Amino acid sequence: MTEQRSFWQRFFGRRGDSSLSQRQEKVLQYIIGRMNEGTPLQEVLQEEYVRRNSSRSELEQIVSSPELIGAAREQLGESFRSEEFKP
Repeated sequence: MTEQRSFWQRFFGRRGDSSLSQRQEKVLQYIIGRMNEGTPLQEVLQEEYVRRNSSRSELEQIVSSPELIGAAREQLGESFRSEEFKP
């Protein structure tokens, strides 16, 4: 049976070699989803779901993951391309 990989795992060429647990991966996907909705990262990190499902050290590991960094970079790029930053 072939394991279904997330978009970010495929994007970064990862083959399930994540150091994150399955629960941490779910929290990561939640964070990325909320960021894609336009919610700032700092706000998402304070949400009940994130706080309930990850310890402080786990959250540090999630926040430093390549998937989240890529998503944050993409969101930042979209912000700069938006009308909000045009003169």
